[in-house]
Amino acid sequence: MIQELAGAAHRLDEFLRARIGRPYHVLLGVGLVVEIIKELREFGEVGASARGVVGVALALLLFVALLIHQVGELHEHLERRRSAGGDWRGRQ
Repeated sequence: MIQELAGAAHRLDEFLRARIGRPYHVLLGVGLVVEIIKELREFGEVGASARGVVGVALALLLFVALLIHQVGELHEHLERRRSAGGDWRGRQ
């Protein structure tokens, strides 16, 4: 079941990447930045509870890792467009 869900998610991601292109990556990146800001605000509001601090810190690390991955994906997308010889500023 996990393989089927992963395959479906991959196909949907490929479809969105092909249809929307760069704006899809930008949307995901902006969403991650918004979540990082939200987590940073929560981090400041969390009391002395070690459990709360650890939870927020782990979520923050996850979002930062996802943002790094997303920016890398955008870079790869732009490089593929450039190497294909097309107008890399245009839509696919």
